[in-house]
Amino acid sequence: MSINLQKFQIMMEEVGPEVSDIETVIQNEDRDWAIQFEDQTIVTFEWAENPDKVVLSTILGKPSQKNQLSVYETLLCYNLLWRDTGGVKMALGGPEGDILLIYEMYMQETNLNEFKTVLLNFLNIAKVWEVFIQSEDNSLNETVNDSLDILNYSA
Repeated sequence: MSINLQKFQIMMEEVGPEVSDIETVIQNEDRDWAIQFEDQTIVTFEWAENPDKVVLSTILGKPSQKNQLSVYETLLCYNLLWRDTGGVKMALGGPEGDILLIYEMYMQETNLNEFKTVLLNFLNIAKVWEVFIQSEDNSLNETVNDSLDILNYSA
């Protein structure tokens, strides 16, 4: 086990008591974890190497059939803004699949405070996107206008 993986393991054990909204921290395998928050949002963490990093992801849901094209276009444009978003990305979990929010956190010199900041920023980004993705036709433009800060929101 690498030093960074050991360090991340310790951070996962410490983050639960440090963040009041966390309900559960679970380690699924040697290199996979999940955190469930009080609002039932689940963020998964997958360890990757070369370079050492952990990939955060969460499911945001599916857009309505009417909003699908508009939502997918917006997600692709957001991915193009990777410099502005700090590398936060969107993905589609297969044809007709859920939309996922993804962020790669590199572990060199990351401490618990930085990890908490990244985690809470990631959660806030997910909440805004979830509202946008799951909104109905009549509130789609309103949601976009109310959430324009999302374009400059990075984990």
